Amino acid sequence: MTESWLRPLLALIVLLLAPEGALADGMVTLRFDDGTAENGFRMGGGLGHAVLFEAPSDEWTLSAVAVFGKLEPNRTSEIFVLEIWDETLNAVTKVTDRADTYFGDEFGWALVDIPDVRVSGFFLVSIYEFGGVYVGTDIGPSTGRSFITARNPNRILAWDLEPYHQNETEWMIRAVGSSPAPEVVSLKVLSEAAGKERPATIEVDLKDGDGNLKRATLFIAEKRSREVVWSAEEEIEGAEAMARFSWPGTYYRVSGPDGRIYPVLTGEVAGVPEELRPLLSRSAPCLLLLNFGESRAASYAYFGEDGRLHALIDRAGNVHFASREVLNVTAPQADYMAFLTKNVTASRGETAVAFYRMEAPIDSSILSTGYHEPIVLTRSPLFNYRVVLEEVEAKAGDYFPIVMVEDGAYNAVWFPGAATVERL
Repeated sequence: MTESWLRPLLALIVLLLAPEGALADGMVTLRFDDGTAENGFRMGGGLGHAVLFEAPSDEWTLSAVAVFGKLEPNRTSEIFVLEIWDETLNAVTKVTDRADTYFGDEFGWALVDIPDVRVSGFFLVSIYEFGGVYVGTDIGPSTGRSFITARNPNRILAWDLEPYHQNETEWMIRAVGSSPAPEVVSLKVLSEAAGKERPATIEVDLKDGDGNLKRATLFIAEKRSREVVWSAEEEIEGAEAMARFSWPGTYYRVSGPDGRIYPVLTGEVAGVPEELRPLLSRSAPCLLLLNFGESRAASYAYFGEDGRLHALIDRAGNVHFASREVLNVTAPQADYMAFLTKNVTASRGETAVAFYRMEAPIDSSILSTGYHEPIVLTRSPLFNYRVVLEEVEAKAGDYFPIVMVEDGAYNAVWFPGAATVERL
């Protein structure tokens, strides 16, 4: 489990890269696979591929199951059965259909509608393909949520699939469902001019049908270019809440050895230990490009109060760079040069950092995402690669707010404000 101080407050990265995504409008998709199948596996023999999910809220409505698979050319059965079991292994609903109705000769996602069923807590999704379908397998470190099952009686079997190991295998099966989404009641700009001395104030009233509000994030976009220049978030809870934000009319930029990138979206880091707070005060979501871009990792860049880059940590918690100052606090007896040799994977001249950028299309309330030009780390890690975060004043003009509100069931709703903020 990643320490809380390694999780930045910026909510947009959750939508961009988190394991929950949408396969159908208005629906939330629960998944554990990474979207890429290394191969496929045909079970047969009355055995089932099963994945254990947990409903993200009480009385969550499960409406469909997505299976990544393809037809077995010499299949012995034309039928498959999809079953949903509760945590006591009792079947709560099932679908029986022809395999060729959903699957083809090439791997692809099949979205199988099921009768809506309310689920709470843990539930199992099992597919019995009777030797007619290859189910995609995602090979790598796994969650241990993929199982082998059998029916009559319903049971989970011992894992004995060689050369596949349960701790390295995810069946590519996803659960698609819904719950009441949060709602933005109002978005008010209380002070229309923004500056460091008198920040603009934005107030948002929120509510949620099943009372599991979680987070509100406000984005400020330039009206002319539509580019997002600033963001901040607040943790919220309950069925009703008010989030209050202020914008000082600034944005952040990152300066590297060969130029500047802006605007860069950042957030304050929550829960940092007192002794590390000066070194890990703000973070920015980014894509870390390693070994000349041959591998990449969704990551966070951590900057100190001095603006210098002090850490690069991916979403799994792997540390790709930590500064000498960070090591002096966390392991004061350690030799930094030895640490660099053994632990730092961000190599000078071979590693680049691409920070996210966002825009607000005129015809959509949802922000579009992309990347700034990558910053190549061409300087020594001893000097923090000479990468610095700076807060600067935004240029004069009109800006408008957009709020994103999330709940505990992975619902996310975007709402563009009608009023504008003027940067004098």
